[in-house]
Amino acid sequence: MVEHLRHSLARSGFPVRPRDICTLSQWLEQWSPETAAPPALLDLLVEQALERLRPERFTAVAGFPGFRRALAELFEQVTAPDLPADLAAVEEDVERNLKARGLGFRHGRLVSAAEALRATAEILPENIILDGFFTLSATETELVLALGERASVTITLPDWPGSQALCKILLSAGFAHQRLPAVMRSANRTGFSAATIEREVEEMARRILIHTAQGWAFRETGIVLRSRDPYAGVIETTLARFGIPARFYFHQPLASHPALTFLTKVMRGMLAGWDHAALLAAVRMPVSGLGATPIGDELDFAWRDRLPAAGLPLPAGLEHLAALDNWRLERMLPQEWATRLKTLRALLPPPRVTDGADRDRTSALRSTSAALAVFDEILDGAAAALEGSGRVALAAFWKQVETALALEQLRVPDARRNVVHVMDAYEARQWELPIVFVCGLIERHFPQYHREDPILGDAARRRAGLATAADRQTEERFLFELATTRATEETILSYPRFDEQGEDTLPSFFLQGELPAVAGRPIVPRVERGVDTPRGSGDPPHFVHKTLSATGIESFLQCPFQFFANKTLRLRPRPPVPRDRLDLLLQGSILHRALAEWTRAPLLGSAILDEIFEEECARRRVPEGYRTEAVRLELMRHFRGFLDDRQLALTNWTTRVEEKFSYPLNPLLTITGRIDRLDIGPANKALVIDYKYSAGNKIRERVEDTGAGNAVQGGLYLAAAARAFGFDPVAMLFCGLKKDVIWGGWHVSVAGLESLGTSSTREVLRGLMDDAERVAVRAHEAITSGDIAIRPADPQKCKWCDFRDICRVESAVRVQKAHDTFG
Repeated sequence: MVEHLRHSLARSGFPVRPRDICTLSQWLEQWSPETAAPPALLDLLVEQALERLRPERFTAVAGFPGFRRALAELFEQVTAPDLPADLAAVEEDVERNLKARGLGFRHGRLVSAAEALRATAEILPENIILDGFFTLSATETELVLALGERASVTITLPDWPGSQALCKILLSAGFAHQRLPAVMRSANRTGFSAATIEREVEEMARRILIHTAQGWAFRETGIVLRSRDPYAGVIETTLARFGIPARFYFHQPLASHPALTFLTKVMRGMLAGWDHAALLAAVRMPVSGLGATPIGDELDFAWRDRLPAAGLPLPAGLEHLAALDNWRLERMLPQEWATRLKTLRALLPPPRVTDGADRDRTSALRSTSAALAVFDEILDGAAAALEGSGRVALAAFWKQVETALALEQLRVPDARRNVVHVMDAYEARQWELPIVFVCGLIERHFPQYHREDPILGDAARRRAGLATAADRQTEERFLFELATTRATEETILSYPRFDEQGEDTLPSFFLQGELPAVAGRPIVPRVERGVDTPRGSGDPPHFVHKTLSATGIESFLQCPFQFFANKTLRLRPRPPVPRDRLDLLLQGSILHRALAEWTRAPLLGSAILDEIFEEECARRRVPEGYRTEAVRLELMRHFRGFLDDRQLALTNWTTRVEEKFSYPLNPLLTITGRIDRLDIGPANKALVIDYKYSAGNKIRERVEDTGAGNAVQGGLYLAAAARAFGFDPVAMLFCGLKKDVIWGGWHVSVAGLESLGTSSTREVLRGLMDDAERVAVRAHEAITSGDIAIRPADPQKCKWCDFRDICRVESAVRVQKAHDTFG
């Protein structure tokens, strides 16, 4: 706000020396003999005080960082005598330690500054103006009164209930009161509602471009938010997509910067004994130099398969990190640790600075430089906070560093002028722009609703001169009036009609009725740019698939894009983390293998499942635990259920398992696959059985889909029994193994199959084979012709697709629904 005020005065013809405009905090640094306490040090002192005093009322929450921060914020505002005894004791303990370091709470520094003003003979500026305040605390008011004794003081205050008590105090002290009745701004007010937040922001971007085409500069437009979340991220990406430059007047948490997040993850992994999962999370970040690269992806896939793992040696490509291992065992003075940890920046790849770098690249370089500079300051601050502790372990020093990273804000210089200004309602109080958007006007966002403070209740806060829940609620209306009166030409109000879950939102009660809806279709900006295709980057995908399996054909029938991503591009899904490895696919694989081994050696009985389960879990590095044991017991129950099942009663039939096959369907296509179980009877008759780790309803769906031509496995497996093995197929059965043993499918009249599936004729079986082969041929023709459309036959199955994040079928469905509803 200070920077904006300097620029506004200069543009208005009233240039002022930059040092003559400052914040109250900056001014306190000059006049208070005590220095402000760094947030991380204050957090440490509060933590130590809570450990020493152990207030009974807060035992359950004393270890929470959020609780310590809430106490630190409270102590900055209120003196100990105004607090309950237990809180007062903690504040007094912290304050003693601060004074020993020449530091103080804000309320104490305000008092000492007021005393210094009254005691000093130093000449002050003749006129002092205080602007941008909603109201003042008791100690801030005392400072203003002290200033008034030494200089001509002008303070501007908004006319709202929160400033009335302060006005009375100032008037009683001899201040003159001047009210400005005229309305300085009278902008046209319009508004709209959109289906979602994303659509709302897109509409804002569209209107900004319209205003720009009409002659307005980007710098003459502002966007006012109630708070940073959830809008700032959506606005940043959307405006960038539309080519609209923007400056955000929010300070992001320092710990969220990618470079410092990377260093933090490396340190956490090292302190945890070189936890490979933590290091993998660090390496996957683009800032590491390996993340988002082909080499990094290969490392990620290979490394992830070997999790969980810890200790040295580290995977290839990360050997340089092992040089830090000795740090874990050393004890050093805090300042020595600060000096050593400043070398961590060497883990980051050197920046590549090239001519013609775009805005995003330049911004990234600036923010990284600023973040690393603040990181060095934090290391020095941590050393100062732990001064006198003697030699400490790295874990203790790094804990203080992480606390500081969580509390400090990153401020990246941005001197761009012609940009859209994005700010919250508090920052907006000093702004005046021709065009202003105020978005997110729904209940519980604007206005927000405030509860009574759980640490210091409203009654105690009122006695201490602090804002109560009712005061903060009154402020919400004032913030709305403030935000909607910043424009001189046009104010545009907006809100989304649906939340992230698709539920209706409630428009803000501050609005006078609902706003008109805009169309539900997304706005896609036209981007004109060349596509760089390096030489030797590879040939385009080959759509000629000479072999297809039943699974591949059914994948295409479900969605052509799914087949394209899986079979044509051969994209591999990222390996699951250890806790997710024992999924339904692996469970089904274990059960299939156990059934095959049992068929070969039935005397082993159910013991074969335990052996295979243990082997597969060891091979896939599935961690032991409650869930793993629960899955084993469930699989054992289903396996024994199959062994005890007597529905299939064939005599004098032999059994073959895991039979691979391949047969040509036409000169261009060969069908391949593997039959789970093939029973051979008299006269070369064949029964094809396919095991499914599914419940009975899924088996019935499979049979229905096969009859409707949406599934081809049954027909192709029957054809394989005839074409690949030379048998006479008389039955195709699906066996569901989950919960109860369920059989479904088709068979001709065969002794022992009377109770299974549906009794059919050979013509029906022949029809299943012919229909499946026709579908296979049509699918092959569509595949080779390049059909890769996002066209799911059953949208409910999309949530199980490995490629749903690149096809964005969910967005397409939402957009279509919005279009159908609103046109």
